Amino acid sequence: MNTKYDNNKYPNSVTIFIEIHAKEGEEEVARKAFTTTIATTEKPGLLSYEIFEDSNDPGTFYSTQEWENIEAFHAHMSAAKSGLKEATSMLRDTPRTSILKCIGRSTR
Repeated sequence: MNTKYDNNKYPNSVTIFIEIHAKEGEEEVARKAFTTTIATTEKPGLLSYEIFEDSNDPGTFYSTQEWENIEAFHAHMSAAKSGLKEATSMLRDTPRTSILKCIGRSTR
C-alpha cells in the first residue's frame, strides 16, 4: 500500500504502533506472517502502514499503521481476534500495541 492521503481529510486519524518478538528459530516464519498479514489483508479504514525489522535485533518487528479513526482500528481488531492465537504462536510474548495521536508531522 503506497497511498498518500490528506491528513486534513481524516482529522481523527490515529497511528497504531505494534512491536513483536519472534521466538528463537521462528524469525523467518514471523517475518513472513507479519508482512503478509498486514500487506494482503483488506482493512476498511486503514490509510497507510509501514513494517520494519530491527537491524540490531533480527526477529524484532515493528509496524506503524495509520487509521481513519480509533473506531476503524477497534473494528479491525474485533474481526481479527479469531485468528490471533494461531497468528501469535511463533512469538515470544504478546504483541505490544500502542495507540498514538499525532501532535506534529512533516512531509516532503
